[in-house]
Amino acid sequence: MSLVKATGNGMSNFTASIKAVQRKDAGQAYRRHAEYFLPKTPSLNDLEELLLGNKEKEKDTPELSAAIREFQQMEKQSIMDIKGPGIPIQSIGGPTPEKTIELLEKVRSQALAETPETPQHLLVAASATSKIRQEQAQLTLNEMANRQIKIEVQRQKDIESEVFNRSMQVDFQTPKVLEDDLQNLQAKRLKEQAIAKYSYQVHLKMYGFSDQQPSFFQIA
Repeated sequence: MSLVKATGNGMSNFTASIKAVQRKDAGQAYRRHAEYFLPKTPSLNDLEELLLGNKEKEKDTPELSAAIREFQQMEKQSIMDIKGPGIPIQSIGGPTPEKTIELLEKVRSQALAETPETPQHLLVAASATSKIRQEQAQLTLNEMANRQIKIEVQRQKDIESEVFNRSMQVDFQTPKVLEDDLQNLQAKRLKEQAIAKYSYQVHLKMYGFSDQQPSFFQIA
């Protein structure tokens, strides 16, 4: 039994040694492959750093130059796709909001009429629709503001007219009429004070308080 066990352990150790050697060889082959191909195929991050000037250009190889040209072409195509054919949507503008909306509707119609329909055409149409909504909202705000301005102007005219009419009535009144109006106003004030004083006294007597003159009536 001990001989069989020893033989089995020996085979296991031998198998494990073979697997370890295979793993080591595979790791070395992977590293050699990476070291050979990495300089020839720069990553996208490396290209971005190089184009932005954040990384110094070490060696100008044909592979690196081709990769840079391809990346620049991709960036240029991305910008064109976002803007769509022709001028950018956000730069479209007419002399009036109505004219701007008309131009944007033409751009949207043209983008949707293109065949075959591409994501770029749909993006242009969506951008035009968004700009149209912005212009329509601005147009609505302008109309509301204009209506409010007209209301305020008319209100101010009505106030000025009323003040003018009152001043004209005062100018045409004789001194006798003005004096009578002043006396009537004083009599009305004294009557209101008397009523208020009587009501106050009645209120005090109802609750058993003494009749004392409040400071309010002394001032009045």
